[in-house]
Amino acid sequence: MPAAACLKAVVFGLAGCGGDARLELAAADALAAAADRMETVVAEYHAEIDLYDDTRESAVVEAFVERVKASAGDEPTIADHAAQFRLALERVRQDRAVQWRRHTAALENVDVIREVAEGLRRMGIESLTLSDEMRRYLSRWIEARKQAGATSAAIQTRGAGKGCDHDGG
Repeated sequence: MPAAACLKAVVFGLAGCGGDARLELAAADALAAAADRMETVVAEYHAEIDLYDDTRESAVVEAFVERVKASAGDEPTIADHAAQFRLALERVRQDRAVQWRRHTAALENVDVIREVAEGLRRMGIESLTLSDEMRRYLSRWIEARKQAGATSAAIQTRGAGKGCDHDGG
């Protein structure tokens, strides 16, 4: 959910930014850093939950063993303990499955954020290329105008001197 909100903010934020390469490259770097951090957090959370589930599983096994020892010879009670044991293990497995789906979804969000960052990076690079092309075009155009202006001024200056008598005669 947070990844989707972040993605929307970046996309809508850049929608009005007509090709500012610096902004796009900075946003790409920020998103890549956020994706890296998010991946680390997800991995740490998964490890903690996995350890917690392992602890719960061990506690369920220990409780079952203690109950069976305490009920030695009482087959109906042992059967009841076994049913409770299976139910407890099933709950732990369900919790692990839910956690794994969350883990997978979070990593898919990380991948989406990285994909958006890569897209922004490509857009930024393309913007740089377009900006460079535009600068070269404008530079050549300005230079051509200057040369055309200088040529025109030289022609007018030479033409202005025709028919003039500089010697006063």
